[in-house]
Amino acid sequence: METQGKMMITCKEATFLISKEQQDKLRFSERLQLRLHLLMCKYCRRFSEQVKFMTRAIGRMKKRIEQQGVEVKLTAEQKQRMKQRLTDLKNN
Repeated sequence: METQGKMMITCKEATFLISKEQQDKLRFSERLQLRLHLLMCKYCRRFSEQVKFMTRAIGRMKKRIEQQGVEVKLTAEQKQRMKQRLTDLKNN
């Protein structure tokens, strides 16, 4: 998603950057655009907090599972259902 060249971004672009930020470091211009948007949009601020909360919760769960030495694996059926749901989401 291209957000370069404009200061104000849409909520759709902001949510993309919020999600991208969890995986990658944002460029300076992306960080600036996102911060400006978050200053003005309470809905995207809420989404950002929810994403951060989920990331922390998943991290804590993963740590607990690793400490207990439990190996978590999906069955072939669960993997297939997940693939199908992702395909359905992509097509909608």
